[in-house]
Amino acid sequence: MSKFDLLIRLANDRLDAAAERMRKAQAAQQQAENTLLQVKGFIQDYQQRMLQQGQAGTSVAQWADFRLFMQKLGDAEQQQQREVDRAMQRFLMEKQAWLQQRKQLKSYEVLQAREKVRLALKQRRQEQKALDEFAARRKPD
Repeated sequence: MSKFDLLIRLANDRLDAAAERMRKAQAAQQQAENTLLQVKGFIQDYQQRMLQQGQAGTSVAQWADFRLFMQKLGDAEQQQQREVDRAMQRFLMEKQAWLQQRKQLKSYEVLQAREKVRLALKQRRQEQKALDEFAARRKPD
């Protein structure tokens, strides 16, 4: 068992946790974008209905209600856009954390590979030394 096995296992656990957080952040960001699209669709539908109704004739009170409602929808759209922006920032932050964890895991794996090479080289040297000593003892003087 390598001295890096525990570090690699822990790094893998942290990487998995970071991947899960990133996945959740991405899902939240996608949901926020879907909600924004729904709000925009509702605005378009309402504008279209009001345009059709306006062609048929609307009262001043209906027009005032329409403008007030459109203002509230505009506010809702802006608020949802801010939510989309926050969700995107959160996703990017979680992605960066995941990339950092992956980088750390790769570093440990490189160190472990180097350690294996170093130990194999050490073992080969020891074996060669033993063979050389054995050969030296077998030589007739």
